Amino acid sequence: MNQHAFDQLLEKYLAGECTPEEERLIREWADRTTGKAPAPLTPQERADTGRRIRVRLETDLFPRTRRLWSLWAAAAAILVVISLFWIRQEPRPEIQDGVMVHNTDSPLKQIRLEDGTLVTLKEGSRLTYPPRFARKAREVYLTGEAFFEVKRDVSRPFIVHTGDLVTQVLGTSFTVRSYDEARSIEVQVATGRVAVYNNATRTGGNTRDGMILTPNQKITFDKHSKRLLPGIVDTPAVIRLPEQKASFVFDEAPLPRVLELLKETYGIDIVLESHLFDQCVFTGDLNDLPLFTQMDLVCKSIDATFERRGTTLFIQGDGCGGKR
Repeated sequence: MNQHAFDQLLEKYLAGECTPEEERLIREWADRTTGKAPAPLTPQERADTGRRIRVRLETDLFPRTRRLWSLWAAAAAILVVISLFWIRQEPRPEIQDGVMVHNTDSPLKQIRLEDGTLVTLKEGSRLTYPPRFARKAREVYLTGEAFFEVKRDVSRPFIVHTGDLVTQVLGTSFTVRSYDEARSIEVQVATGRVAVYNNATRTGGNTRDGMILTPNQKITFDKHSKRLLPGIVDTPAVIRLPEQKASFVFDEAPLPRVLELLKETYGIDIVLESHLFDQCVFTGDLNDLPLFTQMDLVCKSIDATFERRGTTLFIQGDGCGGKR
């Protein structure tokens, strides 16, 4: 595969448009090029806006001894981590001749950018953007909080600058929270995939650390330590209804099937930490309940607990406690 074809493949990956075969090619290439560091990363190149980016996928975040509740969860429980390489341009100063909107008089102010992107700016927040975007990128600067519904344009990534943190997408919806007085910056994803990276700290050579987020995931950037901390949004939203649109009422249902349904509905990985849960069953009504309430009910029924670690939910305990 030549460089141009490889760049196009990575654009498709970021946009979530890869076929299973293309995903397999990326992972096979990752396996060949990844070293044996404690958190192995796979470099991938992509090009846009005069920058050469290499993406790394963390392919073995959790110890192999942990049991995942399905083969798909085994693949999906990967925390996708990226490092951006060969940044050929220094960070640009805030747009000098741009439009600056400062929302001082309403709870929410909507701004329609020239490319069709809709920005909902929270009160007290400020957005700076050019009257017309450049040919190769759409760049804006935010202070405060805004929800972005980005018009898809594969030829021009949409880039949000918030201090040292850069958020880059092709077309998706997400929230950025970045107040001057706050100790951290937060990005939450509603739809699509979002690349977030630290524009200030380099981890060796010309690399910049970052992550790719998917729906119901968030990243918190500590301004002091310059660390990126992945997590799950406080109230995960339904991103895909089950194909059969079955209700969440279960009668002696195998636990793995219950967890698979939750995973498909919210796009969040769930890991069983013990094989003692393999034969557990669940009976109950989880309809019209938020995810974490559903998880509480499931865990209580099998004498277990769950905790959030990064972008994954882990179920812990000694098994079903005789409830089978």
